[in-house]
Amino acid sequence: MQKNFNATNELKEIIVKAENLSKIYGSGSSKVVALDSVNLEIYKGEIVAILGPSGSGKTTLLNLLAGLDIPTSGTIIIDGQEITKMSEEEKAKFRAKSMGFIFQFFNLIPVLTAVENVELPLLLNKVPVTEARKRALELLEFMGISHRKDAYPSQLSGGEQQRVSIARALSTTPKIIWADEPTGALDVKNGEQIKKLIIELNKEFGTTFVIVTHDQNVAQIANRIMRMENGRIIEVIG
Repeated sequence: MQKNFNATNELKEIIVKAENLSKIYGSGSSKVVALDSVNLEIYKGEIVAILGPSGSGKTTLLNLLAGLDIPTSGTIIIDGQEITKMSEEEKAKFRAKSMGFIFQFFNLIPVLTAVENVELPLLLNKVPVTEARKRALELLEFMGISHRKDAYPSQLSGGEQQRVSIARALSTTPKIIWADEPTGALDVKNGEQIKKLIIELNKEFGTTFVIVTHDQNVAQIANRIMRMENGRIIEVIG
């Protein structure tokens, strides 16, 4: 596990805070407690891995923290903003400005080229076309795939698609990136490259990464690991 995030907790700036966060589906005999009174703090500039087996609640937790789902109870504060008090429209705008997302299966838009996928969040944020294209090309260059800028997702390998996905996530210079099983659809070689890339991006841009994974090897790139079982955080390592 990384050991390069050594400031004392008192000196760290909290960017994500959850208090008594719960998510319950159904009722009565069909009631499912997906998340059970979770409390956590994530500090600006660190990499945190949320580690647990399938069904442990880790993806539910990520979706709630990112404002993609609504908690049954509890409070979520992201970068000083209480998103649990926001409307859906307000949350959408906040996500577009402050968050980036990396998914297991890339979620690239198939009818757009690599560069068009990367610049799309910028265009949605009203960035001028020429500026958006310049930023997208710079990010693809940083990712080492600028030569594939005009390729469509179906023409890219899995590793290339994930690099485009990461470039897209970085395009708006978000303060936090949520990554859901970012190496899950990749072979070992590409998975290792993506792990190294996340570490490099964290150091280069100071971006906070929250990675949901069931893979201990992926979790090892984090500064802290939060282990989940049965909808609860049972251990914090680091």
